[in-house]
Amino acid sequence: MDERIERRLQDIVKALPSEEMYFEALRDIIKDIIKEYLRKQINQNAELKKGIAEALRGFMEAKLKEYDSMARMAKLTASLSLLAAPESVKDEAVKDFASVFQKEIEEIIRRTF
Repeated sequence: MDERIERRLQDIVKALPSEEMYFEALRDIIKDIIKEYLRKQINQNAELKKGIAEALRGFMEAKLKEYDSMARMAKLTASLSLLAAPESVKDEAVKDFASVFQKEIEEIIRRTF
């Protein structure tokens, strides 16, 4: 009978959430409290709110410029490669480049929006 009780207790202890789960939940609660506090501070200060909006706008513009530059570099790289490629592989290379860059551009657009 003692063995059955001991197994039962072990099963109960195994079924309990780990300490890590409690710490993670506590971290999430603290994060939520901090977010709530920061939102309150931002909403009470119009200048700070405006500054955050401007910084975010600048960040988004910079990201779009970065993606535009990457696309231009890719286009130039493809053009240079095509110029250097032998005639026999140019058609196949164009199809491969188009396929690769189409996927990349779709991914960039997906991440941006």
